[in-house]
Amino acid sequence: MKVVILFPHPVAGPTGGYKVAMEYANRMVADGHEVHIVYSGSIYWSRKTAWHKLTCCVRWVERKVRGYSCRGWFQLDDRVREHFTLSLCERHVPMADVYVATSPYTAWYLNRYATDARKFYFIQGYEDWGPGLRAILHDTYHYPMRKIVVATWLQRMLKEEHGEDSVFVPNGFDFGKFRITVPVAEKDCLHVSMLYHDMPGKDCAMGLRALTRVKEHYPQLRATLFGVPARPNGLPEWIDYYQCPDDELHLRINNEAAIYIGTSRTEGWGLTVGEAMMCGQAVCCTDNPGYREMATDGETALVTPVGDSEALARSMERLIADDAFRCRIAENGHNFIQHFTWEDSYRKFKTTLGL
Repeated sequence: MKVVILFPHPVAGPTGGYKVAMEYANRMVADGHEVHIVYSGSIYWSRKTAWHKLTCCVRWVERKVRGYSCRGWFQLDDRVREHFTLSLCERHVPMADVYVATSPYTAWYLNRYATDARKFYFIQGYEDWGPGLRAILHDTYHYPMRKIVVATWLQRMLKEEHGEDSVFVPNGFDFGKFRITVPVAEKDCLHVSMLYHDMPGKDCAMGLRALTRVKEHYPQLRATLFGVPARPNGLPEWIDYYQCPDDELHLRINNEAAIYIGTSRTEGWGLTVGEAMMCGQAVCCTDNPGYREMATDGETALVTPVGDSEALARSMERLIADDAFRCRIAENGHNFIQHFTWEDSYRKFKTTLGL
């Protein structure tokens, strides 16, 4: 089978939704399928003015020269073919037996393809990030293509709010990449880690406020942040920051810190929470539906209201003060996350695609 996966644009660093789709691409080519990944240089090309089209062409050439491949941050199989097109209009995209849209923008294009090939819409979150997406988002849920969702909350949302059926395929985790190397009981309970992102929805400012409050009560507290952006301005010296850590460093961060905090206002899935559990970290996170796919308050994590830095700080302090409780939460999370294997996820994904 020939499969084309459509992305709205190339990205320069690790992005959860891209990583998931690319993992499936690797597994499909390993099964003997021909897989193409297509990135778009612009969205709504036909609606742009002549001036905007010219600037898009200039940026497209610059990116083409500078490089657009994800292989700088993801181990994409050499047999997966990447393309960088001016737009995702059908004439720019390879013909295929199966097309997979990965965002509302790419679903908007795919819905217009005059092809008898099978069409799928891979939904990994509620993507209302700005007016352009919000203008089309709900319409895309009703397009005549089969929907695949990564979380039960997305499946419920599509059914209850839009009357649309979908197939639930939870994401898998790489247990070779993330694992316990420092026993849970030996981790430093005064060391906390957190993903840093400059998207407002990640609400990292709230997480920093929570860490600052805990630091006032526990002066020995250390924190390690990691993310794609450069180190944020004004970050205090007691907080270490690693930009785009490689797998080995990321594994070390997750094992040296006993506690991981997830701060997002919304998530489709919450990849870093699962990775923390895999490494035996006790998780404190906000009560958003993506995290709830794996975080159950008082069992696999401590869950606090979205945006409440005081509550998040109290949860961290509870884990610091009670080492036995911290270990129990960490071990419960580690045991629970073992259910999410790539083998099971891929088996269901490829069956849904009809491969």
